[in-house]
Formats: sequence, structure tokens, C-alpha cells
Amino acid sequence: MEDIPRSLLPMTDAEVLAVQRIAVTPAQWLIVALAAARATAIRRLTLDDLDLPNRRITIAGHGQRLGELPRQTLLAWLDQRRATWPKTPNRHVLINAKTALGTGPVSPEYLKRHLLHQGVSLERIRGDRVLREALTVGADPLHLALVFNLSHTTASSYAAIAQNLLDDTAAVEELPLNQWRPRRRTS
Repeated sequence: MEDIPRSLLPMTDAEVLAVQRIAVTPAQWLIVALAAARATAIRRLTLDDLDLPNRRITIAGHGQRLGELPRQTLLAWLDQRRATWPKTPNRHVLINAKTALGTGPVSPEYLKRHLLHQGVSLERIRGDRVLREALTVGADPLHLALVFNLSHTTASSYAAIAQNLLDDTAAVEELPLNQWRPRRRTS
């Protein structure tokens, strides 16, 4: 597995700890919670894309179930958003002092400032989520392509990596909160 790009492998414990250390505000936690989507889709997410009572969210035109962690982070962010900018006309979920006065999305720099400039890559988190999904539901490239809006090539790469990990059951261990890490072999 040495020839597999690092970006397609599970996040290391150090990377997970870095995310936990850096993401401390409701906006940062929301960005991390939604990281299964592309950065552009997160920036363009509007209040109309949320159906909180039915626990649904539409990201980049793709409706899906809203898990408990993203739901809780959304609620925390929306509370802060409402308290900070109670009369904003902006319908985007993520706003800041500049965009609260208008109707456009936050800039790409907004996401970078919150995470990337502090050492956390949104694409790295996204890749980890894709691989975990492949390990959870089976290495099905079609499922991955549909759920994560991936190309067939990328979905097939993730499925192949997941299948290799699933085939080698000694290489995968269960951790709390559905997180897993490859175990080092002793043989």
C-alpha cells in the first residue's frame, strides 16, 4: 500500500487531534462537520437547503440525511449567527461580518483562514470520510460516487483501498465514535 497517495489513506491520529485542537468555534466545527462536501458546496449552502425538523440537508443539489453531529453543529452555528447578525438579509448558512451585509457566500479565503492556514485540510477530512463510508457500507464505487459526488475513477480508487483494508481484517481495528485506524503489523 506504499504507492497509494497519502490523501487517500485514513487520517492519522495526529491529524485527527490537530482538527480537534484547531476547530474550536461553532463556524469551524460546522465546516468540519460538513467536510464530506466540497468547499465550494459548503460556502454556497443556504438556509433553504436545511430541513432541520426532518433532519435533511441538500448540498450541491444532493439531498441527504442530516446526521446528529452535523445537526448539532448547525444548531450551534445558527444560534451564534442569529445572535451576531439578527437582521442579515444573507441566506447563506456561513456568513461573516462582510457577507452579513449582503447576499453572497463567504469567500474561499474564509474557509482557508478557519482551517487550512492553521494546518487542517478540508480535502483531507473529506477523503477520510469517503474512505470510512466505503469501509462501513462496503467498497461500492457507485455508492461512493453518488453519496460524495465523486468521479468514477476517484470512487473506484477509494473502493479499491477500502476493499484491501476489508480483506485484511487484521489491519483494521474498531475505535470509539466509529473512528478507525490501521493497526501496525507485527509479523
